[in-house]
Amino acid sequence: MTPGRKIAALAFIAALVLVSAGPAVYPARAAEDPASSCVSCHAKLGGKLGPPAREFPLSVHREAGLTCVTCHGGNPALPGEESMSPKHGFRGKPSRKQIPEFCARCHSSIAMMRQYNLRTDQFAEYRTSIHGKLLFERNDPGVAVCTSCHGMHEIRRKSDPKSHVSHSNVPATCGRCHADAAMMKPYRIPTSQMEDFEKGVHGRILAGKIQGKNPNIAPNCATCHGIHGATPPGVREVANVCGACHSAVVGYFRESAHFTAIREGGGPKCVTCHGNHSNRKPTLQVFSGTEQGECGSCHKPDSAALDFARNAQSLLGNLDNTINEIQKDLVYAERSGRNIEKLKQELDNARYKVTEAGPVIHAFAIERILPIVQEADAHIRKARQEIQDFQAELQQRRKVAAYAVSMLLLIAALLWVKLKLLPKASPPGEDNQGLNSGTDGG
Repeated sequence: MTPGRKIAALAFIAALVLVSAGPAVYPARAAEDPASSCVSCHAKLGGKLGPPAREFPLSVHREAGLTCVTCHGGNPALPGEESMSPKHGFRGKPSRKQIPEFCARCHSSIAMMRQYNLRTDQFAEYRTSIHGKLLFERNDPGVAVCTSCHGMHEIRRKSDPKSHVSHSNVPATCGRCHADAAMMKPYRIPTSQMEDFEKGVHGRILAGKIQGKNPNIAPNCATCHGIHGATPPGVREVANVCGACHSAVVGYFRESAHFTAIREGGGPKCVTCHGNHSNRKPTLQVFSGTEQGECGSCHKPDSAALDFARNAQSLLGNLDNTINEIQKDLVYAERSGRNIEKLKQELDNARYKVTEAGPVIHAFAIERILPIVQEADAHIRKARQEIQDFQAELQQRRKVAAYAVSMLLLIAALLWVKLKLLPKASPPGEDNQGLNSGTDGG
């Protein structure tokens, strides 16, 4: 082989070796997905730069196919810091004031959001909120922005129990700021709302502490204050806000003098009687009490309003007491093995009418309550008749049982007497001895 051919052959063999060895020498560079190179690098870092890479795989954005580049820009195919050069569109970390518009680039796009059935007015709504007005009109970066509630890189689905904005977690999310005295001091906002809410009937239902009530439909902060447009409801709006859930109540309330007073002078509102965050379950005590939220706290003892309150308390109180008494008889009848379906039905109907009176009472007109009380009383009379029939039947059973026992005792006594009158039987062998004596004498 000539020297030229030898050189050519060696060059060819060297090229084959380099080609075959290339992937083995640079496996990471050849196999790495450019879209995930941000994660693979940041996952090794400490401080504030590492957690985002570890949190993002749990995010709903990751499920939707978004990458680091979608939000932060840059070119992950390039090595090192070159990938984060502004000339490649790298945006980095937005300032707090930039965050709402930063998120809105996608979330205000109908074309992008319709496939997920998500609203696209969140940013517009946020600008109307107390948070948004302080941020954009007063340049206050201390207010809540998107990431304050939703998180940053580990943004979970709302239905995920671990999400900051899942239904039951909303109070704790709002409380991170609104229960912090240092954060609220510049705004002169009290910080007891979360504690009060947890004590109130809404908070206790949401926490699953009231049996028979569904936590999933209990209100949280956002239910009353709004979500992205969060703003405390105004005086004239309170009835509408409460009425979103308590629609039956607000219908009767609009007939009342209280509603007229709201339109003319601003009160009393729903929260005047029921409280806001520490809302309490209404009882009949409200009609006769003088504490905050009770009729006597506003109305004079000789007023027509307190006359109505006393009448309402008397009517509904008597119904409650009677229903409780019949309930005891029902339990006794059930234990006695009697068919109580009709009795139970009439008692349930009476209870339903008392419950119906709750919303109607907000019209504050006795003529509105009387028909319901009369219907409840009709069901109570039928229930009482069932109780009387049961008691009469039970008394008859007792008489029959007493007669049967008496007859059995009488029969037993007669049998005993008869046994006593029967001749006694001779002891064994006594008759043979008598016969033997007679033979000897003959």
